[in-house]
Amino acid sequence: CQIIHDNGGQVYMDGANMNAQVGLTSPGLIGADVCHLNLHKTFAIPHGGGGPGMGPIGVKAHLAPFLPSHPVVPTGAMPAVDEKKPFGCMAAAPHGSSLILAISYAYLVMMGSKGLTKAS
Repeated sequence: CQIIHDNGGQVYMDGANMNAQVGLTSPGLIGADVCHLNLHKTFAIPHGGGGPGMGPIGVKAHLAPFLPSHPVVPTGAMPAVDEKKPFGCMAAAPHGSSLILAISYAYLVMMGSKGLTKAS
């Protein structure tokens, strides 16, 4: 990643399957500027027949001004809706299909940090 950064580029990390990294490294440690995490491949979310898919997109602080905001529900994205014109909405539900995250949470709790690393 440092070579890309040294030449003015940004690094997008495809987090489609993070199993090999869990407990061993992280996108931030590697140096990625943006990374999505598909929870259906790494943390037991069902995926098929159109969803429900869910997964966070992590960005470094310098990219925060480019994240979408929401006109009604504050999302923590910058700029805040009341300060500047927001980048816009991604969906009517500002936090996606968040109830599906209970499955990933249960998986993480049952596996524990040692179990997740061992599964890697």
